[in-house]
Amino acid sequence: MQKIMEAIECVLAFLRKIPLSNSSIKQYTIYLRSSIVPYCEANCIESFSDDEMQAYAEEQMSKAKNGEFSKSTMIHRRKAAALLADCMQGRELVWEQKSFKQRKLCDYFEEILADYSTHISKSLALRTIRRHICIIRQFLVFIEQNSMQNFNKLTSENVKDFIVNAAPNHKASISMLTGATRKFLSYLADTGLASINAEWNLINPAPRHRKLLPCFSDKETEAILDSVDRTTPIGKRDYAILMIALWTGLRGVDILDLKRSDIDWNRKVINVVQGKTVVGIQTELSPGVGNAIADYILNGRPETDSPYIFVRHRRPHDRLSDFTGNDIMVRSLCKAGISHEAWDGKSFHALRRTFGTRLVRAGVPIRSVGEMLGHANPNSAKRYVALDREGLRVCCLDISMFRTKKVGLL
Repeated sequence: MQKIMEAIECVLAFLRKIPLSNSSIKQYTIYLRSSIVPYCEANCIESFSDDEMQAYAEEQMSKAKNGEFSKSTMIHRRKAAALLADCMQGRELVWEQKSFKQRKLCDYFEEILADYSTHISKSLALRTIRRHICIIRQFLVFIEQNSMQNFNKLTSENVKDFIVNAAPNHKASISMLTGATRKFLSYLADTGLASINAEWNLINPAPRHRKLLPCFSDKETEAILDSVDRTTPIGKRDYAILMIALWTGLRGVDILDLKRSDIDWNRKVINVVQGKTVVGIQTELSPGVGNAIADYILNGRPETDSPYIFVRHRRPHDRLSDFTGNDIMVRSLCKAGISHEAWDGKSFHALRRTFGTRLVRAGVPIRSVGEMLGHANPNSAKRYVALDREGLRVCCLDISMFRTKKVGLL
């Protein structure tokens, strides 16, 4: 990710020399750091190539079409992505209008891709579907470039060549590449469109080393909450979002997806269908969290017909973008005086880790922690044990029986 961050600084330096207005530079900074960087992080992208730029642009077009943000925002996000791709490919940066058209396939492949998208929508979350479709579109483009208009001549060697060709752009997410391709080939076999054995070429590599990311201390969480100005409408909104994350452990995207109908005030619970796992969970609505939400709805939320609880405070008053949580964290950490650097783990998701670690420290069984956090795999909650240092000290073995002797070198 270091190369991407350096390239972003290069792009911003170029924009300042054009020169653009301070407000425009600020806006492009937000697009690069708060939209493209989280996108690269979520997809384990280490080098923003032309293919990654095209995939990002297609996702932004899809989101704008669904009304998640305006067409103007979509155009500027694509522009920022194009400049970043040019920079990382060593091309001269030029301030010009670029053409962004979705890579067109033959009619047969487009029809197959549409049917496949409908098929996986029954079992995968929307964001996962977008990633899978992006990879399969690349696969279909690849075999079409190799003079195929159907799957009659598709071989395992073609699959191998695609993986080898695409792998350099998926160094940290190779399992997503092979997994999506494997799932699509399985679909082709089930529907009788193709029948090839390419399992050998789609074996997942050894899992990459995972860095142990931090959680916040009680003192830091108190400072983060105190940094929010709750006398303003936006402050009331941000405070409610932070409180939900800290005391329920919900993922940021699920908090932003909350609707009024999801809260049962009488039973004091929040009902959520998780965006990542598409599994419904129910979490407790504590008095502190409930009061924060109520204060925002009654005294801060703009008048709007949007079903979402948390909305933009500029027109249109619709759902917040997926990256709002990280924007809130950056502002809060700065005001709270907590040091923060790129990729240090002090993101909005750290609030979820804080909640999980707090449960482990309180002696809640690991399986129960996984259920409360909505993990599809209960073992996923074991990561929070590593953040409970005091608890780990209890597990230390007594090694006094192993006497050591001072031995000099000969």
